Amino acid sequence: MRLSKCFLVSFTYIGGVIGAGFATGREVMLYFGDYGLLSALAGGVLMGLLAGVFLFSAKSFFMFRMSEKKWCKVFYVGIKILLYISIYATFLCMISACEEIITNSFGIKNVGLWTGIFVSFLGVMEMKVMQRFNLVIVPVIIILLLVLAGKSNVPDMGKFAAMAILNYTGMNIMTGGYLMAETKEEFNIKECVFVGIITALAFSAALALVYAVSIDYKNFSMPVYEFASNHDFKGISGLVIYLAVFTTLIGCTKLICQENESIKIPKPISVIMLVVATIIGLELDFAKAVNFVYPLVGYVGIGYLVFMLTLPIWWSIYAKVKEKRQKTLLAQKDID
Repeated sequence: MRLSKCFLVSFTYIGGVIGAGFATGREVMLYFGDYGLLSALAGGVLMGLLAGVFLFSAKSFFMFRMSEKKWCKVFYVGIKILLYISIYATFLCMISACEEIITNSFGIKNVGLWTGIFVSFLGVMEMKVMQRFNLVIVPVIIILLLVLAGKSNVPDMGKFAAMAILNYTGMNIMTGGYLMAETKEEFNIKECVFVGIITALAFSAALALVYAVSIDYKNFSMPVYEFASNHDFKGISGLVIYLAVFTTLIGCTKLICQENESIKIPKPISVIMLVVATIIGLELDFAKAVNFVYPLVGYVGIGYLVFMLTLPIWWSIYAKVKEKRQKTLLAQKDID
């Protein structure tokens, strides 16, 4: 089993998911603040296990998108358009958070602008560049969250809220799941299972830490930041949020540039498009953007999740029916 490859793809998935909404505690409180730690943990486990499922479905997704059938092409284009819009919306939210949190934490302005420009150029580079960034940044984020959570109270376990978990999963699956589906390297079943397990452990741990830090400040725009401000950890919270934003931004830019390239948009134009999006994102209010964008992205994500979960099954059926028809036609030709 290729452990290094498994960890690379796992942390790429996590990095694509834990953006500003996650690291600020805003989205964690939005979905789990009324239910308790149990639902947050379950959401983390499910998100992790889905990493393995999406990785397993990547082969079927490749065959689906390479199909010459008209209905496959139309369906594929529809999926791409929805995902493209959702990823751009996520990018705008990340830029907004980046500017707001760094200005509040360190008094430094225009960090969102320069970060947006930097990741716009990273987007046109190889996937390995993004994977190496995430391999370092994701463990650092978890360590910093441990430092913050050491000052928090032990939260109530609460109850299991299935719909909250499903909505959270749908909202978060977009970037991470899309990155998995577009994986060009093939993984065997054992590796897919391993990726699912280690991702579930890391993701649920990170969710639990954010929940513990945020719960007493759940009505604030950035609960993690408010907690840190009251415990003299403002710098750490700012760094956690910035790193989480950065990992999601590079995931978004990579996917946007990849999709632009597939329709023959030159790389320089992709960079310009992302820089323009950065300027727009700087004008957004983070809390309002999250409350508006995330539920909409969640609905698209649930549809995408259902599609990817069922794809290996119905594509296998389709392939067998097609093979049977071809054999029948060949037999008929031999008779004639």
